[in-house]
Amino acid sequence: MLVSLFLVGWKFHFKWGGYMYLNNIVKILPSRIVSAIIDQITLVISFMIFSIGKELASSPEEIHKIKVTSAIILFSLFLNKDLYFGKSIGKYFNGLRVVSSRTGNPASPIQCLIRNIFLFLWPIEALILFFSPQKRIGDIVAGTKVQASIEVNTGSRWQYIQAILSVIIAFIITYFLFNFIDSIEIMN
Repeated sequence: MLVSLFLVGWKFHFKWGGYMYLNNIVKILPSRIVSAIIDQITLVISFMIFSIGKELASSPEEIHKIKVTSAIILFSLFLNKDLYFGKSIGKYFNGLRVVSSRTGNPASPIQCLIRNIFLFLWPIEALILFFSPQKRIGDIVAGTKVQASIEVNTGSRWQYIQAILSVIIAFIITYFLFNFIDSIEIMN
């Protein structure tokens, strides 16, 4: 039934957002879902590559260290998946981009990091995205939105310092998170 509502393009009323046409949602929501699936597949493939190192370890302690280190590195990278001009691999293939809600320009690396930190709460994010297809919690907090990609002038400057800071902050967050998880022995 929900799909038929999307396909017909009826409009409905959100208490907090006024009238919204479903055909606008239809354009972006399937692409966002496919984009998220591609990003998840990329994460799984990366994890599989990192798990090869587990085969080289000789003791259970080494295997455990490899697991924790791999998780820290991969989740640090995953938090920065939209780092380059607001595009992840999934968004690139689906013609989407994360942009600043205020300016419409590609989101800064720090905005993308803040947006993606909320992926640790993915069940809540998925629920919010179902009821508010245009924005998830991370988008609201970071002041971003996902929209169809327009080409960025290749001469525009990429924000290198923010990108480096974003990677460092993501590494620190995931380092402390996974070391805390490791200390309470969830990963054993």
